[in-house]
Amino acid sequence: MQRKPTRNTRGPSADEKKFQGWLKEQPCVWCGTEGPSIVDHCKGATFKHNKVLIGHWFCIPQCFNCDMQKTIHGKRQGNESRAWLFLSVEFERVLGIEVPLDVFNSIGSWDK
Repeated sequence: MQRKPTRNTRGPSADEKKFQGWLKEQPCVWCGTEGPSIVDHCKGATFKHNKVLIGHWFCIPQCFNCDMQKTIHGKRQGNESRAWLFLSVEFERVLGIEVPLDVFNSIGSWDK
């Protein structure tokens, strides 16, 4: 489901939509359950780190069970930044679309 842009955020760019579409077909990053997966915005669509809007990029694929663990219990399964870094490199390798360097560095420095 795509949310409409608000005053606080913009909608996802074409490359961000491609990334999120690619994530839906990936297995769960935590337990490996085959896709289609839920695309989870790790910190929300409006999240900024180091003054860089990374919300629409900072997403990972999760199965229903792992997503519910986070939703109900508030527990992260692992380091979301490291999981995202691995996925972003794979995305670039497979589709040839580069994640912007400022986004890549900002998520890498988040390290949670």
